[in-house]
Amino acid sequence: MMHKKLTTLISASVLCTVMAAAPAPAASQEINYNLPSAEQVEAAKQSRRNQTVSERVGRRLMTALDLYTEEEDTKGAIAILVEIDPSSEFDTAYVNRFLGNLYAADGQERKAYELVKRAADADVLGHADQALVLKLTADLALQLEEYRNALTYYGKWLQFTGEADPDVFLRIANAYYELKQFDKIVRPADLAIEAFESEGEVNKNPYVLKVAAFYETEQYKEAIKVLEVGLNKLPTEKVWWSQLGMLYMLTENIDKALQTLEIAYLAGYMDKESQIKAMIQLYANSQIPYKAATLMVKHLDAGDIEKTARNYQSAASSFEQAREYVRAAEMYGLSANLQESQSEKAEFFRRQGNAYLRGEEYMKAADAYMKALDQGIAEPGRVYMSLTEAYFYENNFREALKYVQEAKKHRDQRRNATSWEQYIRQKASNRGVSL
Repeated sequence: MMHKKLTTLISASVLCTVMAAAPAPAASQEINYNLPSAEQVEAAKQSRRNQTVSERVGRRLMTALDLYTEEEDTKGAIAILVEIDPSSEFDTAYVNRFLGNLYAADGQERKAYELVKRAADADVLGHADQALVLKLTADLALQLEEYRNALTYYGKWLQFTGEADPDVFLRIANAYYELKQFDKIVRPADLAIEAFESEGEVNKNPYVLKVAAFYETEQYKEAIKVLEVGLNKLPTEKVWWSQLGMLYMLTENIDKALQTLEIAYLAGYMDKESQIKAMIQLYANSQIPYKAATLMVKHLDAGDIEKTARNYQSAASSFEQAREYVRAAEMYGLSANLQESQSEKAEFFRRQGNAYLRGEEYMKAADAYMKALDQGIAEPGRVYMSLTEAYFYENNFREALKYVQEAKKHRDQRRNATSWEQYIRQKASNRGVSL
């Protein structure tokens, strides 16, 4: 199969006649985006004098080209060209360009870069070839992470050709990003957007770079504007929806954050645990605890969110805020089973008991409190009082009396327990229950 870089190689039809060039502008990391007009480019093109490669060099080039195109023998083509000893500056630049392309096709980017850079700096090739070698030098510099050199040669290419190439603007923006010169990203990214749209295309990458630039410089409101425009043009960019929601959160626009994430969720664009948990947190912060809880449980059950003690605790707390006490208790129980230490298990069984008690599931509450005691809860007196309540409201006065007497053994509960004991005995008496 032909290598994709074949299009950058010299063709047989231009081996004989080419044009000379004018001196190149001084290297600079700053990019001049004021491009020459078509008339200016044409005038520069016409001012270049014609030159031809020598017959000896031409024959070698043709042989190497045949090996590459007909036999796909890149290394063989390279072997022919490295033996050439060009006698003129033009022949040297021409061979360097051709050989650089072959090295690039062979995956030897460093050698390729060094050769095409020499050819570009010589500035003696014809207009079309000089344009190609400037661009290839920039592309290879970018690939080799020599970002400043990439910017220099992209800048030269822009001034040489006058072409508003969206890919070139995009690569310039990317080079500035890699150099962390975030303030210089927006202009080429905007030019890339404009150039892509002039070709009837919408490309997401300039928007990505603009968002990154504004985010890195903490210009969150500007990043939001970019994403809003981008989503208007590319509404199916899944990641952008969650990013926009997060940026709304950063700027404390909670209503818009929740609205945005809800749209993304309903569209099926939120498939990561962190994204789903962010929306759950927004529901909780927006005083919509029932949705926070049910969404957490849904994705815990589906395996989208890891089944951890903390996540079950989150669901339990939200159900409790929504006054769904029985469901809260169920979640506290799952959380308790996943806690690492006995003390933590005891505490969460106690919370489970409290939730069942509030949900009027008294025997389930009593069972949870007993588990808390079995785990060695730090303040058993409180739990005995809770057991007293559970059995009292279940009208089991004997068990209530039993546990209130246990509670009296703990100094911090003695006064309260004494009052409850009197109340239990009176209530039992009224019901005709003998204690």
